[in-house]
Amino acid sequence: MWAAWAPLLFLAMWVMSSFAGPLSFRIAAILDDPMECSRGERLAITLAKESINRNSNRSTTGKLDVDIFELLRDSEYETGETMCQILSKGVVAVLGPSASPASNSIISNICGEKEVPYVKVAPEDILKVQFPRFTTLDLRPTNTDISLAVAGLLTFFNTTTACLICAQADCLLNMEGLLHQFLISKETLSVRMLDDSNDPTPLLKEIRDDKTATIIVDANATMSHIILERASELGMLSVYYTYIFTSLVEGRMVRRQGEKREERRRMRGEEEG
Repeated sequence: MWAAWAPLLFLAMWVMSSFAGPLSFRIAAILDDPMECSRGERLAITLAKESINRNSNRSTTGKLDVDIFELLRDSEYETGETMCQILSKGVVAVLGPSASPASNSIISNICGEKEVPYVKVAPEDILKVQFPRFTTLDLRPTNTDISLAVAGLLTFFNTTTACLICAQADCLLNMEGLLHQFLISKETLSVRMLDDSNDPTPLLKEIRDDKTATIIVDANATMSHIILERASELGMLSVYYTYIFTSLVEGRMVRRQGEKREERRRMRGEEEG
C-alpha cells in the first residue's frame, strides 16, 4: 500500500523542480477502495506530502497540496464527474485509482486531452490500448512480470505443490506465465475460483484438507483482507503455510494479521497465568 503511493514523492519532486519561483502546486489523488486500505492510502499520501513540504525550499519550489477524491464504484459517469471537479481545481497531475479498469481508461483519456500527467498505479489492462496517451505514466509491473516473479519464488523455494486462488475474473489471463511454468514442469498447481458468494471459507477448507502449504492469491486488496481473516479463523496462518499475493498492497495487512494473532496469544497467556 505504501509502495503504491510512493509515486507521489517522485511526481511531486519532478513537478516542483520543473518550475521556478514560489508557487503552490496541487495534485489530485483518486482512491477507490472502500475498506481500511483506503485509510492507509490516505495516511501514506499525507505523510508523503508533509515530507515533501518539510524538505523543500518554499522560497524557490513552493508548496505542495493534495486533494483526495473517492470513487464509490468503477463507473465511467462517476469518473467523468470526478474528473470535472479535479480539473476545475487547476491540478498539475493526477494519481490513481488503484483497481478500477473503466475509470483508469477514462482518466487516461481526459488527462491526455488536457495534457495533465497521470500516474497510474492500477494493474495492467488486459485489453491493450493501441496508442496509449503520452501523459500516462504506468509505474506498476506488467501482469507477465508479476506472473514470472511468482513462478521464480516457487522455483527458488523448491515448491512442488501450490494452489492458486482466483478472486478476479481475469485471473487466469494475469497468471498466464505462472500456469505455463507449471505446465512444462513436474510440479502441481491447483486452481480454485472464488464463487459469487465471495466467501473464501469453503475454498480454504478444501486447501487445508488437501494439505497444500503454498497458497497464491490473485485478488484485490479488499478480498485479500477477507481471505486472510478467514484463514486466521481456520488456523491457516501458522508457519506451515506460505502466502504469495499478486497484488502489491498486501504487506501491511499481512503484518497486521500477524500482530493480531500475537496479541491474542499474549491475552490467552495472561488469562492462563
